[in-house]
Amino acid sequence: MKCSKFRGFTLVELLVVIAIIGILVALLLPAIQAAREAARRAECNNKLKQIGVALHNYHDTHKSLPAGYIYRTLNPSAAGDPDWGWQVSIMPFMELDALYAELDMATKLLKQYYKAGATAAEQEPLQRPIPAYRCPSDIAKDLNTYCNFGGTNHFRIATSNYVGSAGPGSLGGTADTEGLFFGNSWLNLKEILDGTSNTFMAGERSASHYAAVWAGVGGNNNNGNQYTARTLARSAFLINYDYLGATGVDTNHAKGFASYHPGGVNFVFADASVRFLTQNTHSSIMSDLARRNDGNATTVP
Repeated sequence: MKCSKFRGFTLVELLVVIAIIGILVALLLPAIQAAREAARRAECNNKLKQIGVALHNYHDTHKSLPAGYIYRTLNPSAAGDPDWGWQVSIMPFMELDALYAELDMATKLLKQYYKAGATAAEQEPLQRPIPAYRCPSDIAKDLNTYCNFGGTNHFRIATSNYVGSAGPGSLGGTADTEGLFFGNSWLNLKEILDGTSNTFMAGERSASHYAAVWAGVGGNNNNGNQYTARTLARSAFLINYDYLGATGVDTNHAKGFASYHPGGVNFVFADASVRFLTQNTHSSIMSDLARRNDGNATTVP
């Protein structure tokens, strides 16, 4: 009986095959990564859309948008204290009714939760992760460790990647910052004279710029990174710009919009549409889109 001879691969042939596979992987990997990021950006787009719809539903119910943050002028001792922000106000319209009821923002101050000596049980509601407020491309942990919450950091609270648009003005108290959200703002959509399709409602802030929190402001009378910037953003600051690297100090690093999506940031406009603006968008366009009634006709880039 004649035996068949089987010829194996030589070392050179194996090395050639391995090299070809390596080249194919190197060619395919960027495409796979790009596809994954495209999916994450689309998911982020959808989350902002849901936030926009929730804001409209809040408006339909209460005949105004929520305040950017609460400033309790009838209680002088609360001036400068942490207080609730707009993301808590819209919880009933985000299928977060149970947490909203637990927080009881109508009768309780945020400082009643955020205080020295708070027990683990008292801290837990403010530390609860809310996936609807997180961008899937972001790398921040569930608790925001990038920036203290308020002047005294009693404990870390839950991260958000979405911030309301305050306009270009400096935040603090109830000063009108020209956008849709500031202290005790409660604006009606009729006040958007520039058109809802031309006015920012909210956008992103990533871990690269200290992200945000959903609970509200660390202090309601101060425009610093630790205070009103925890839940609102100002259009005076450029998209994705590294203020910390440029100046060596972080004074303005956490006051604007930023994301890990390549090249720009998702925004939800006052008509609940979501659009992507590149990080090269000029500051004048940013301010025009953030102001609700400056009268400037601005085309979204």
